[in-house]
Amino acid sequence: MFEFRSLEVVHWDYWERFALPLDANIVTVVGPNGSGKTTLLDALRTLLTIDCAGNRDFKSYLRHNGKPFAWLRAVVGNPPGPTGARPFFPIMDSQATLVCRIQKKGGEWQRQYAVLAGDIGIEEVERRAEFIGLREYRVRLEGAGLSQAIRRVLTLEQGATDKLCQLPPRALLDLVFDVFGDKAVLEDYQRARNEQIEGEKELLSLNQQLSLLGISLQEAEARVRSYQERQGLEQERVRLVADILPASELAELSASIRGARGPLQTQRRRWNELLKRGDDLQQQLTELDDNELRHRDRQRSLETREDEAQRSLLRARTAHDENAVLIKQEARLRTLAEQQGQADLSALAADAQGWRQQSQSLALDEQKLRESIGGLQAQIAAWRSGRRFVPEFESRFRSALDEAGIGHQMLSEIVEVVDAHWQPALEALLAGYRHVVLLTDPRDRQRAWQLGETLRYKHFVVADRGPRPSATSGSMLEVVRFSADPPQWLVQQLDRVQRVESVDAGRALERDQEWITAQGYFRERRGGRFLGVDDTWFGHASLERQRERGERQLADWEAELAQIQAQRRELSQRISDAELALRGNDALSQLTQRSEEFAEAQAQHVALEDAVQRLAASYAELHAELNSVREERSANARRRDDVARRIEDAQRQHGELERDLAQARQAQAQRVLSWRKKRRGLPSRLRSREALAAVRSEWETAHAVQREIQRLELRLSDGHFETDEQVVALRDKLAADHAAQKADLDRRAMHLERGKRSTDEARGAYLNVLRATLRAYTRNLKHLAELAGIGVEVELPELANDDLSLAQSGLIVRFEFDQKGWIGLDDGEASGGQQVMKSLLLLVALMRDESRPGGFVFIDEPFAHLDIFNIDKVSAFLKSTRAQYILTTPVTHNVNVFQPSELTLVTSKRRPGSSWAQPVAVLRRRQSEAA
Repeated sequence: MFEFRSLEVVHWDYWERFALPLDANIVTVVGPNGSGKTTLLDALRTLLTIDCAGNRDFKSYLRHNGKPFAWLRAVVGNPPGPTGARPFFPIMDSQATLVCRIQKKGGEWQRQYAVLAGDIGIEEVERRAEFIGLREYRVRLEGAGLSQAIRRVLTLEQGATDKLCQLPPRALLDLVFDVFGDKAVLEDYQRARNEQIEGEKELLSLNQQLSLLGISLQEAEARVRSYQERQGLEQERVRLVADILPASELAELSASIRGARGPLQTQRRRWNELLKRGDDLQQQLTELDDNELRHRDRQRSLETREDEAQRSLLRARTAHDENAVLIKQEARLRTLAEQQGQADLSALAADAQGWRQQSQSLALDEQKLRESIGGLQAQIAAWRSGRRFVPEFESRFRSALDEAGIGHQMLSEIVEVVDAHWQPALEALLAGYRHVVLLTDPRDRQRAWQLGETLRYKHFVVADRGPRPSATSGSMLEVVRFSADPPQWLVQQLDRVQRVESVDAGRALERDQEWITAQGYFRERRGGRFLGVDDTWFGHASLERQRERGERQLADWEAELAQIQAQRRELSQRISDAELALRGNDALSQLTQRSEEFAEAQAQHVALEDAVQRLAASYAELHAELNSVREERSANARRRDDVARRIEDAQRQHGELERDLAQARQAQAQRVLSWRKKRRGLPSRLRSREALAAVRSEWETAHAVQREIQRLELRLSDGHFETDEQVVALRDKLAADHAAQKADLDRRAMHLERGKRSTDEARGAYLNVLRATLRAYTRNLKHLAELAGIGVEVELPELANDDLSLAQSGLIVRFEFDQKGWIGLDDGEASGGQQVMKSLLLLVALMRDESRPGGFVFIDEPFAHLDIFNIDKVSAFLKSTRAQYILTTPVTHNVNVFQPSELTLVTSKRRPGSSWAQPVAVLRRRQSEAA
């Protein structure tokens, strides 16, 4: 470490130019406040490129005098060390000159430095112009021992000498390592460690980049898979469309052709059977028609004979009745003759009046009965002719439809019950539809409805009709046959109702199922009710039953009419007799005058009775024979209707089968043509039966292939597949880049690990050097403390080879003053003087180096807080060390502060009116006193 020998300043603050000797171990700068003591130290600091004290800098000292330049020049020692190396090597002189020139250029102050051998004046320095830059100059100073830590110590302000003892243990340890040059090595190690950390971060970043590249590679592979999947789907679709679908259709056609042959043969046989069956039924129908003609002729003959016999019987009965009347008149005349003269004429008149009223009432009854018999005879005539008797409102509406040219049918005309057991149930369900009109042409609906509105026809007029569908098992539709297309709503209604034999049987069905019993008890969603009716209306059998019921009703009414007629004749005779009696006619004269008539009546009575009985027997025989013929004709008609219905069914089935057979043949021919066409379009490898069988085993139907094609097309259209073929090349490039980057990353990781291991091993080895440094500092500190008479204890840190241990370690120092107990660096228990002593010990221990003796220290006002006794102790301590101290102190009456000083520099304030301050005065202690 070098020491100052002299200092020369030019234009520094208010000093124009002067030179000062500094060739003493202890130099004291004394002067009043504001006289330039700190200014002188700041000149030395500026020369050493150290920051000025406080908030000042070198520019503030140059602005005061107004000069554009300033010089600072110092002569320093350049003695060789124990190893022979000089501080300012390659300068081999015993002295070296340090120069700082400050110039104002372009409005800015610029510093230039120079390090020259020997004692060189300012003019010579300016002439040589061997200036160097600030960075190089600092390097030269650091090479001479002026480390960054000493720079920090040299910047202590006035009265701040005790600042070192305020350092925390960690900062003190750093200061020790810095002063002894170990911190640079540690920083190098830390720099290497930081570089390794940066390398780790870089590896982490590269790993992240590799991960991102891996993600990109995965995305590329996903895109490639998507592209390959799309290619596979496209190829599969092309294969299905080009090969499999035609082959499947051909195989399906082959199977269809083979499968259609059996049904075609069956249909041909069925067609022939229906044709033969139709011929047989037609022959039966012809025979039944012939029987109908014979039965009709016979019935007409018997009806004629019956009518003749009935008329003969009626004449005989009339003659018998008239003869009986004569006989009764004779008896009454005899009775009257016997009672003549005894009768009560007033009572007889009253009786005659009552008999007339009874006769009039019977006449009204006879008239009504004859009208009913006339209507019934018209109905029976219609029933006998095979027609249905209809009420007048229906007949009138149908006549209006016929006049308008609107073709129609009644619902009752097309309904036939195939099972008579369920006739009452059907009558119950269709009771409200007896007069429903079915239009032949639906386009006539508007005109028919207008007529219905005009005539107020209260029943449905239906235009929409359709074929009868297949019936649900057990439904009412199953026992009904329609000779024409029925309304669809009626078919649905009948198909919805199930047949049950009893109400108990209906309980077994579901709750929402409609059902009806054979007697007509109907159950629906609203509940159950009885719908049975007393008569029948639908089906051919209903005509016969209506006719039979009508004939029985006609016989009853005719018998009632005969009884009424007999009662009227008897009343008429009574009235006539009463009138004769009231007119005074003599019964004996009447007997006398009519004796021959009465005798003839008596004579004919027996013959007339025999004639009536004979004619009645003949009429009964003819009536029975006529009924038998009617029954035979009705049975023949039923058989004919059945045969006609069977012929109709056979013809319908034959026609349907013929159409189906023609369609089947055409379809078979079309299949054969399609098969040939498709077979020509197939490759030869798919034409064989084995190939088609294989396709058929994989795909059951061509429709399944089409569904698969549609599925593939839908997936291709809706799926987000990759279409760029360059994705494969991109994937390969990304894979190669990923592999190369991974290999590079592995190589870097290996090198980093190797570097970390080497750094850790080297730093672990260097820890011994650090421990030696701490031991040396501890020795220096203890040596200096012993010189100062102060106890000191140093707690060395446990240095371990890891970042955390080195970062948390610190140097703990404790002091003992006057055997009053140990105190720490800055625990608040030491006085101001003790703080100064602790700081001086710490400071000088840093400067003491047996291998590099010397050095200098700036201490600004070290005695500011000390009493006389402590000033003497500090003075003795400073004398005992081998360092150069430049001290400052204000003007004081305590002369003890000058006791250690060999050279005293006295500053003074600038005099008023003077541009420059007085030069610094120099006081040198005599050598004998110094000794």
